[in-house]
Amino acid sequence: MEKICISMLPASYGDCFLISCKDTLKTNILVDTGFVSTYTNYLKPKLVEMHAGGENLDLMIITHIDADHISGAVKFLKENGFSNDPQIIKIKEVWHNSYRHLPKQNSSNTKIENSIDKNILKGITRRGYPLETNIDKDFKREIGAKQGSSLGALIKHGEYSWNSSFHYKSISVENRSVIDISEEVKIRILSPDESKLNSLKEYWKKELKKMGFRSKLDGATVFDDAFEFLMAYEKTLIPKDFQKNISASKKEMSDLIKESFSEDTSATNGSSIAFILEVRDKKILFLADSHPSIIRRELERLYGGNLTWFDAIKISHHGSKGNTSPELLEIIDSNNIFISTNGMKFNHPDLVTLSRIICRKTKSTRNIIFNYKTSISKFLNQDFLKEKYNYKVQVLKEGEEYYI
Repeated sequence: MEKICISMLPASYGDCFLISCKDTLKTNILVDTGFVSTYTNYLKPKLVEMHAGGENLDLMIITHIDADHISGAVKFLKENGFSNDPQIIKIKEVWHNSYRHLPKQNSSNTKIENSIDKNILKGITRRGYPLETNIDKDFKREIGAKQGSSLGALIKHGEYSWNSSFHYKSISVENRSVIDISEEVKIRILSPDESKLNSLKEYWKKELKKMGFRSKLDGATVFDDAFEFLMAYEKTLIPKDFQKNISASKKEMSDLIKESFSEDTSATNGSSIAFILEVRDKKILFLADSHPSIIRRELERLYGGNLTWFDAIKISHHGSKGNTSPELLEIIDSNNIFISTNGMKFNHPDLVTLSRIICRKTKSTRNIIFNYKTSISKFLNQDFLKEKYNYKVQVLKEGEEYYI
């Protein structure tokens, strides 16, 4: 049987997944890159080892514009150089939606004449991406991408194959829904759709207007850098009721699932590339930071409203309560649930999310897989809870690979 190796690398409060289909297929897919520290300390050594073994990256997916998903990719591409002469590893294709991929873009460049507007764009660009927050003992200093180069600019400058499977347009369900990566490996796109990408565009326009920008917002080139740098700062409002959930008693796990659900409204999260990776008879659900309503809609379109079993599920937005709805959990389940975060920012994952997942009846034991030991993983790793709800907790060691 084909083995799928999933490396959920330590990415602070971000995401970085390296998926390798072993045996005969030898297909490698990188999903997000975390922060620069993620790339330098964990991802780069793996990529160097792969290259030495004669392997390539068949696909690099940057799911959306957010510093905890994108910053490491900037450092990676700067070091990797040009696509035809890579210094780290060959990348066959990159998936990434930038400003040029948003709906109804004018293909021509826009010349900004207004000096105030020029200075606004320059100020955004100088600020660059947000730095990794200095909150974890494993990351004693802030390590951020060197400011001044957006990921989009590096992809273009390095002449990488950029969204070529989508005819160089946006990755969206309308443009193309199924992509064959190799003979027996395919990806089914679940998010975003054009509506989510348009919401991101409207958020960009609104933020620029707040800053006093008055020039036209057409043109697909002049805004690429500023767009990425500004969007990387967009965050959802985080509920302040997390800490009270930690003191749950035996009965409170089931009580938590009664909490009313409110969906995440973040425009950047809504633009996430979420997908199903299919390797022969196996299906793995990667949800990035996506909104649950679009995922449920697309899964219903694919499989109807019945429960679909996946060999693994990467939970959306580090387990945030606004990204995993009870309605979505009615139609998805798995024995392998991945949660990527060190829990040091935004207090992810929310115990409400884990309660909704764990409290469902099951005949098989669910494995809740973390890449860091957190207050939530410690709380869940109590024997009476594991026995009552039929699950186990696994905290991966640094660099540990998980096989499906």
